[in-house]
Amino acid sequence: MKLLSTVILCSGLVCAASYAADAVINVAVLNHQQAQKMVSKAEETIRAHHMGGAVSIVDSFGQPIIFERLDGATLANIELAPKKAHAAVAFGQPTSSFQQKISAGNVAVLGNPAVVPLPGGEPIKVNGVVVGAIGVSTPDGKVDAEAAKAALSALNAG
Repeated sequence: MKLLSTVILCSGLVCAASYAADAVINVAVLNHQQAQKMVSKAEETIRAHHMGGAVSIVDSFGQPIIFERLDGATLANIELAPKKAHAAVAFGQPTSSFQQKISAGNVAVLGNPAVVPLPGGEPIKVNGVVVGAIGVSTPDGKVDAEAAKAALSALNAG
């Protein structure tokens, strides 16, 4: 009888352990080295246009991993880069998508304080999952978008 009780108890523990293991989910995380690689590519693109700016990379919770201010960055660039990154990760879409919505007449999106309807904010996705975002701000929105996309290509994300 003792042997039977021990077998039943052990089989219950094995079942419980396998059930607990099924509940664990592996999530990709953007690390500092990857973020630095992306920032370097964004800065290279900005410098090619002979201008200053700022680059911010945040994790999936919108918390900063890296912030870089290039020579010639304005106060607006310094404030907008992190806001663009935060908006891109919060909504899981490029910040330029808000421009399209507003152009289509959906001005209600402006009621959300997390919305930044400017180019240069891109979510960073790994296997379709948002692991962070990049925000780029320079005096030229086209450069912002170009630099953010170049950074994504450096990580093969997006």
